[in-house]
Amino acid sequence: MSPSRAIRGEAGFTLIELMITAAIMSIVSTAVIAMAMRTVDTSATIVDRRDVLAEGRIALDRLGKQIRQAESVDTTYSSATQIKVATYIDGTPTTVVWRVQGSAAPFQLQESRNGGTTFSTVVRSLSASNVFKYTTHASLTDQVTIDISLATPTNIVHLTSDVYLRNAA
Repeated sequence: MSPSRAIRGEAGFTLIELMITAAIMSIVSTAVIAMAMRTVDTSATIVDRRDVLAEGRIALDRLGKQIRQAESVDTTYSSATQIKVATYIDGTPTTVVWRVQGSAAPFQLQESRNGGTTFSTVVRSLSASNVFKYTTHASLTDQVTIDISLATPTNIVHLTSDVYLRNAA
């Protein structure tokens, strides 16, 4: 390279080349950031749905076991939002009460293992308060239909089970 070319400023990049490079880099960076944010949002939605579903399954399993082992359902206390059963937990006779708490969604499903004195929350994301339906059959054992509707950020998941009292008198 001759000394006269270096003096005239022909070495290096032009302003237009730098501006085009900066524009392309900003477009690529924006696309990468948008994709990363979408991935984080999708992951959060999946985690929320997994947690809500796990919470509902635990409640449905526990409810099903307690009602299946129950001797009776207290029909004077029980309704679509609460149920009281005389059942067995680990072989010990126990009065268990389940109730829906709250005046608007999300409702809470709570359990009491001491006849309704103290409650602990088992499900925090119920979208509907009508959970229990008790049916008496003349020729079959009594039946409780459990319908747990769980609200996730993107949709509602329904868990339903028909449970028959094995120990009903």
